[in-house]
Amino acid sequence: MINRLNILVLQPDFSWYVSAYYQHQFTETLGRSHRIFRYGPGLEGYDRRHTIDNVLKLCPFEPDLICFAAGWELENPDVAEFDPHPAIQVSNTGIPSVMVLNKEYKKLDKKFRFIQDNGIRMVFTVHHHYRRWQEQTGVPFVHFPFAVDPELFNDYSERKRYALGFSGQLQMQYSDIRARVKDRLFLRWPIKSPRYWRIRIFWLEGRIPFVNQRVEDYARMMNRSKMWLSTPSPANLVGTRFYEIMAAKALLFCSGSTAYNGLFEDKTHCVLFNPDLSDFDDLFFYYLNHEDERQEIVDRAYAHVLENHTWERRIEQFTDAVGKIL
Repeated sequence: MINRLNILVLQPDFSWYVSAYYQHQFTETLGRSHRIFRYGPGLEGYDRRHTIDNVLKLCPFEPDLICFAAGWELENPDVAEFDPHPAIQVSNTGIPSVMVLNKEYKKLDKKFRFIQDNGIRMVFTVHHHYRRWQEQTGVPFVHFPFAVDPELFNDYSERKRYALGFSGQLQMQYSDIRARVKDRLFLRWPIKSPRYWRIRIFWLEGRIPFVNQRVEDYARMMNRSKMWLSTPSPANLVGTRFYEIMAAKALLFCSGSTAYNGLFEDKTHCVLFNPDLSDFDDLFFYYLNHEDERQEIVDRAYAHVLENHTWERRIEQFTDAVGKIL
């Protein structure tokens, strides 16, 4: 068992971020198991001119590990570079460094070059291509899926008011599956198709602002739904929503994908429909009308996510993994 570590975390301030919150949750949970010092844009003491020597002088301890956490990148597609702070180079510090990849569908070649230029010893990624990338870079990659905070997403014992729920963006630039589901459910928004005319559907399109009370409101809305629709994100990533649905005790109703292998199983933790939607209607109405079978899957998924897919569990996995390079 590895002892409590001193970790320098390089990451922007995500405490205010309204588009997602997994970056902040990883760091917050890491800080409950280890002693951390956070440095990056938006945080007190940050200076873009600082070198790694300047950062180490600010750090209140001698780090056992340097972690480039999710979000250490320039996301703007109009900016060719990836590195947000080129003055920070860690290859010659003598301190082992790791990186948590983010948005693997953007500037991946530049991220790989950054990993090699900085002598990063281990990389964590949610993507199922981690073995392929390990061979490509020669650096150990660890499969590190997203997770959920069960204090926010749980069974609020809400009355099941909706048959199906959805939230998010259509992401037409990556896949049309969400748009095709929408076209199946609605003649045109908000007028439902004849077969779904009497079915209560919660459909919230666009970005979800995860701030303050809104997270709990969002979780309660999931808890009010018998089923909740989810599909993989760009690059076939299995996003946080899959775990949030299971933790909120709605039936995870999602398009089939090999990306789920090792994470959850069809008819055990979720119900998978064909990406061409050929069985979408049949599966939807079957589980809508067979409450006992639906509830069995929901209960198994709830137990599964609490055991395997919380942020506390991810930090345990992170700690075990970095123990191999320390």
